Amino acid sequence: MDDPMQTVYVWLDDEGHRTVLLFALAAALGLASVIYFVLTGEGSPTRLQLVLILAAGAVLFYVSLRSTAF
Repeated sequence: MDDPMQTVYVWLDDEGHRTVLLFALAAALGLASVIYFVLTGEGSPTRLQLVLILAAGAVLFYVSLRSTAF
């Protein structure tokens, strides 16, 4: 049986898997910000919500920079 850590490394070494995971991370960060905004019911976004949105944008920017398919 293969080592589980080696299997994870081989899976993450694939560019397609890594791109999908990074896009999923960006979507999760953005969704968390929107859900938090809706649940708090405040009229303006908090610092945490802005940080979550900026982090999602940064991940998308990173993915677009490392992607070779323009």
